[in-house]
Amino acid sequence: MSGPTLELAMIVRNGESCLARCLNSSLPAVSGILVGDTGSTDASRDIAQGMGARVLEIPWENDFAKARNAVLQECRADWVLWLDADEMLDPAGAAWIPALLEQNQKAKVPVDAWEVWRWNYVRTLNSRSGELVAEPNPVRLEESRPYPAYTRHLNTLLFRRLPGLYFENCVHETVSGRVRALGLHAAEAPFVIHHFGAVEDSEQVGKDKRELYYQLGRQKVLDNPEDDWAHYELGLSELEHHHDAAAALTCFERALALNPAREGAWIYAGICLTRLGRLREALDCLRHAEQMDVYSGLLQAALGDVFFQAGDARQAVRCYRLAAECAAASPLLQCKLGACEVCLGEFAAGLERIEAGVAREPEAGELYEIWAAAAFQAGDTVTAANVAAQRLSLGKPPASSFIVAATIEAHQGHWDKALVLLRDGQQRYPADPMLEREAQAVQQRISVGESAAAISNQTAEPACLAEIPTVAESQP
Repeated sequence: MSGPTLELAMIVRNGESCLARCLNSSLPAVSGILVGDTGSTDASRDIAQGMGARVLEIPWENDFAKARNAVLQECRADWVLWLDADEMLDPAGAAWIPALLEQNQKAKVPVDAWEVWRWNYVRTLNSRSGELVAEPNPVRLEESRPYPAYTRHLNTLLFRRLPGLYFENCVHETVSGRVRALGLHAAEAPFVIHHFGAVEDSEQVGKDKRELYYQLGRQKVLDNPEDDWAHYELGLSELEHHHDAAAALTCFERALALNPAREGAWIYAGICLTRLGRLREALDCLRHAEQMDVYSGLLQAALGDVFFQAGDARQAVRCYRLAAECAAASPLLQCKLGACEVCLGEFAAGLERIEAGVAREPEAGELYEIWAAAAFQAGDTVTAANVAAQRLSLGKPPASSFIVAATIEAHQGHWDKALVLLRDGQQRYPADPMLEREAQAVQQRISVGESAAAISNQTAEPACLAEIPTVAESQP
């Protein structure tokens, strides 16, 4: 009896920078390659054909499942393995798959579909994927060495070519629903797929992808209004890519109305409520998730944020430490613990812990915000000012970072410096109303002089005289 055949299938568009790497990673395992090109303007088609792949021209109609199914219809092998151009099959997987399929053919209850963990490489341990937080990169693949961490996602990516088994959903497409609907036997694969898109895409490409996924996510909800998972996915997009906690909360609440057992929606609803300042409601949501026996670093970190913002640093410490036990303690979690220690009067220990956390990921701007706020609270305004200035030199700081830096200068009586910082922020964010309000208020104070009498006579009260926040929100 001949062994089962396996074909690699994919859709690609402008993947010339990584396509050959992807195809090479699968060659030891597959007997053929089928590539559906959805409109490349680079050398993707030539690369695929040069490596022996059959190439199809697939019209792009803003529907990932439709494009994948067009390729799937042309597959010829017994089994199909799905990869994207920015992925690699694990070398161990490439070696195991032929034997795996051979053994499966002889099994009493053979597997019809293998669920494969995809390792999505990221640049920071502060990242997360849904309810799963980032894990340290063990460097199973040399190409992954530059990246400190990865997040995991499970999807059905190796399956029999069967009638009725096809991709569903215009985005976050999967055959998993059809596997369940057909009553097929699924199992977790003993190998992983490595995904490099998040770390190799240019900033603009990444931004364009997120916006496309967001728009398709909205369409998915319109097409499937009773699908709680579709609402949950859109909520994640609203929260993490559009940074709109109110819109995200609406999505998570709808998901819970459809499926109260959706644990992650309870956690994320709590995170949204925390960002909106509705701490009592946030705590209720997170406690509900806790009562569902959820063992999650994300849940405990979210609880820590609620307690910290409520002024209960001791409870926050307990939750942050539990979060560190559930998963590797990220630099963000380390800095939050340090901020708690500062609030409890342990200034030296807290600032030392924060500084060590920043040293682990010196390009993570949100960590500097925690450091500056903690130093300010500890009375070290010089360090606070220096750290706040460092934050402004990293990446694209948000408008709030300019206000924090100006606040610290204003508390030292450096009104001119505070105004310069706010004007710099306005150049970056000309439409931001808070920056405009603060700049006007500081300008008024400078105009009337910096004497105590002049300050006390001002009616406009800028945030530059208020206490700055002492901990970053749950997600950077």
